[in-house]
Amino acid sequence: MIYISIGSNLGNRLHNLRLAVEQLKKRYLTNVQCSIVLETTCILPEGAPASWDKPFLNMIVAGETDYTPQQLLTELKNIEREIGRPEHYERWSPRIIDLDILLWGDLTLDTSQLKIPHPELKTRDFLTHLLAMMNAPYPALALTPCFLNTLALFPAFVGIVNITADSFSDGGRFNTPEAAMARALQLAKEGASIIEIGAQSTRAGAIIKSPEEEYSALEPVLEGLTPLVKDGTITLSVDTFTPLIIQNLLEKLPPLWINDVKGSLDHNTLKAIAEHGSKLCLMHAPEIPANKNTILPLEQSPIKILTDWAEKQIEHLLSLGFKKENIILDPGIGYGKSAFQDLAILRHLEALRAWGVPILVGHSRKYYFQTLSTRPAAERDLETIAVSALLAQAADYLRVHNVADHQRFFVAQQALTGGL
Repeated sequence: MIYISIGSNLGNRLHNLRLAVEQLKKRYLTNVQCSIVLETTCILPEGAPASWDKPFLNMIVAGETDYTPQQLLTELKNIEREIGRPEHYERWSPRIIDLDILLWGDLTLDTSQLKIPHPELKTRDFLTHLLAMMNAPYPALALTPCFLNTLALFPAFVGIVNITADSFSDGGRFNTPEAAMARALQLAKEGASIIEIGAQSTRAGAIIKSPEEEYSALEPVLEGLTPLVKDGTITLSVDTFTPLIIQNLLEKLPPLWINDVKGSLDHNTLKAIAEHGSKLCLMHAPEIPANKNTILPLEQSPIKILTDWAEKQIEHLLSLGFKKENIILDPGIGYGKSAFQDLAILRHLEALRAWGVPILVGHSRKYYFQTLSTRPAAERDLETIAVSALLAQAADYLRVHNVADHQRFFVAQQALTGGL
């Protein structure tokens, strides 16, 4: 078994780790197992610039390969370059990605380019900690406080920031610019891979804001987060179906997510999103705001209805210039379905994988929980996590309110299973 460490302390660190793991699985390794992710302080030489002191995310991937050690080392360097690490860099400086071979079975190797076992294992407690958790054949040290935080690499979480006064579970909590920006940064720290900002409530009975009202709420928050978006620290999704706002976003920001819950954008707006290289998340919703009296026909399969809808949307978006990887579809839990239809969709979500595009599910704290609990919406996180555990193998992204507790659950699960 081969053990490879992956680290990042620049940009969207979880995303960087995820890209590296996906490439290792796709190209070089079989029988892959992953450790949890440890956030650690940065190790720096004396006199290093203060700007280099950025905490790392670290993890280990184990697997098997037909490559020789030297061949694999060359390919690891290629992955680093593809993700964005420059070929030449100052030692100890922050890095978007760092991959190192730690162990290779019982092989011992000592060349000018590659040493196995990796010499830093003697001084990096967090690496031996992770190896011990994976039952690797390396002497485990006594348990020491060697990390700041723990995270799970999969699934990818979309953290929600509602800049509204009437959203169904957290309306009014983050509807000032200061509160919204603080919430966005907190979600990123807790392990959200994407931060979604929305200033338009779409719950049943909501009053749709004018474009001017919507943008006046969004603008100060977006301005505050723009530096973090431009330097890659956060990936931003904006929940809007207003063409003028979308055009403004495309002019001011690098590629981002547009989350269109209405599905009525005109061709020119859709083409502009595609040309910008942004992702479009499209939700199935017969009516916005949600209307509990407008639901899918009860005599038909909700999965069949969703699949027919998905095929039409994908064909349409591809014709407008979208790449498949930039199309994200959301089955629209809580929109145009009864609570029982929502449950049926969630039970059979794996059928949506046949769509061939990334899947996002927004199931957090929704109305369907009233079929099994009397808790108010804000108290449904435990139930939401239970559903998330079942969705994780079928959905690419889980849109949730409580990222911190989701991370705690999936860290424990991944630590025991070593799975992805």
